[in-house]
Amino acid sequence: MKSNKSPVGEVRLSAVDAQIIRCLNEDARISAAAIAERLDLPESTVRYRLGRLVKTGVIEFTAVPNPLHLGYQIWAILEIHAELARLRDIARELASRPEVYFVSITTGNYDILVGAVFRSNEEMLEFITAYLPRVPGIIRTTTSTVLDVVKRFLTFDVPGETEPPVKAPERRRGRKPAAPKAKAAKPR
Repeated sequence: MKSNKSPVGEVRLSAVDAQIIRCLNEDARISAAAIAERLDLPESTVRYRLGRLVKTGVIEFTAVPNPLHLGYQIWAILEIHAELARLRDIARELASRPEVYFVSITTGNYDILVGAVFRSNEEMLEFITAYLPRVPGIIRTTTSTVLDVVKRFLTFDVPGETEPPVKAPERRRGRKPAAPKAKAAKPR
């Protein structure tokens, strides 16, 4: 049985998979039936491929609320310098906090990047001055707040897909395509 993962761990996508993802990028609420119609595929094929894309982790479905519209007054980005031997433990600890929505281990000027939301300056102050110092391995932090969101798009181009999907030509069911007629030679 062939694996659908490439040697570097990414899932190999067919052109049809990429077209399905593109449809979802354009409208995350599009139905499988509408995708099937748009791509001229059987709905069962689209449902099967969607299931496989979800199962392999290629796509995830979630609602992404804007915290500034939900009563959170502060949207913060924290850059954390940490002891290298404790990076994963620190990242897991931070990820367990309810105000933290994003944690990544990074390279560059800091070791861990954290996104968090707070309802007040007091909540953020408590997090930074009381909670963070108790996490073993954190050396230093820098905190920035989001003042305005210019772009927040949680998708990107699918590799190899730069053109919009093209609908396949109509197929005639039950009849074989007619053979092309030979052109008669012109007399000289």
